[in-house]
Amino acid sequence: MAGQLQLVGRPDRAIISTSTALVPHRPGALVVYDVNGYYRALGVHVRATRRELGDAYRATGGQDPYVTYAFRQLLNPRTRAAYDAAPPGEPFPDRYVYDEILRRAALRAAHENQVSGTEKTAVDILESHGIVPPKPTSEFLDSTEPDSFDESRTRDRQLSIRPPAPWLYSYLQLATTCDDVDRLAQWQEGISRTLTQHGNCPQFAVGFHAVSDQPYLVVTELGPPVFFLHEGAMATGELIAAAANAAIP
Repeated sequence: MAGQLQLVGRPDRAIISTSTALVPHRPGALVVYDVNGYYRALGVHVRATRRELGDAYRATGGQDPYVTYAFRQLLNPRTRAAYDAAPPGEPFPDRYVYDEILRRAALRAAHENQVSGTEKTAVDILESHGIVPPKPTSEFLDSTEPDSFDESRTRDRQLSIRPPAPWLYSYLQLATTCDDVDRLAQWQEGISRTLTQHGNCPQFAVGFHAVSDQPYLVVTELGPPVFFLHEGAMATGELIAAAANAAIP
């Protein structure tokens, strides 16, 4: 490998880590687990703007009731904030989750009534297990009808989330002293997202290089791949996709 290779940043943090661990926690920013699949239903990224949500919804044709419901949920800023904060493994208490819990409890009640001759209800089953019947966050439901979505409103633009400086993790410099950690975090996060979409998100590291005019380098001699961004290149979506695809077998 031509050029001098340096480890910089936070040497106490592992340079090679799971790709998601390389994205630091940012105060005020949330890792969105999409626990109910709202974003997946619409086919958008979790940071999609209101306009992008509207475009994605219209592209579906608006015929699927769940897609329509997910779209309306995400249009409301309070609902979206609460949904984005939902931890993994805990579904967001919406109308569909509420109905499914009651459906399962009703099946259990019917079974016990048939076996024991009781007259239990779904609520009885829940309460017998110490479960307070959940209520959907109906107060968060957006009243805006999908076909009245207003593209012209300035609040349709979702604020971007910028990483802090300095970056909280170590990275590599190959024949360069570039330390633009804001750009590096965008580069790493974009590669992580692209690899995940392809069902392949291995361990990898990131860094800057200046050994050639190539906008990026994917180096595998160090073990797990290292995605080097040229010190003068921007972390564009096109470049991120090209670098990630170069590493996919």
